Amino acid sequence: MLKKLSFALIVGGCLSLPAMAAYTGPSSGSTATEANTATIAPDNTPVELSGFIIQHLGDDNYLFEDETGQVQIEIDDDLLQGLDIDSTTQVTLVGEVDDDLGGREIEIETITLVPAVNGATNH
Repeated sequence: MLKKLSFALIVGGCLSLPAMAAYTGPSSGSTATEANTATIAPDNTPVELSGFIIQHLGDDNYLFEDETGQVQIEIDDDLLQGLDIDSTTQVTLVGEVDDDLGGREIEIETITLVPAVNGATNH
């Protein structure tokens, strides 16, 4: 009986060893942090972008730009209430890629204004 129990513990321990290893490289769950990577990221990829909203495209659609390029974003009106934003206001946007039949855009969930240094404009 003791031999069977010991054998079961040894085999069980050996079988659980591979479960301790973990993949540490890039994954599809990575956050896109630049416009050029957000434009090609899979649907529902988390996004955190810092740059400028440079153009209103109509309705809730805007054009965002950072040093890597441009991407279309969607911002609900309620997120913009109380914010004074123009094309020179640096912002940080958090959201996710929305890729559907209407096209690809970044659906924004939060907007944070980045303070200008010494009162200068950011862009």
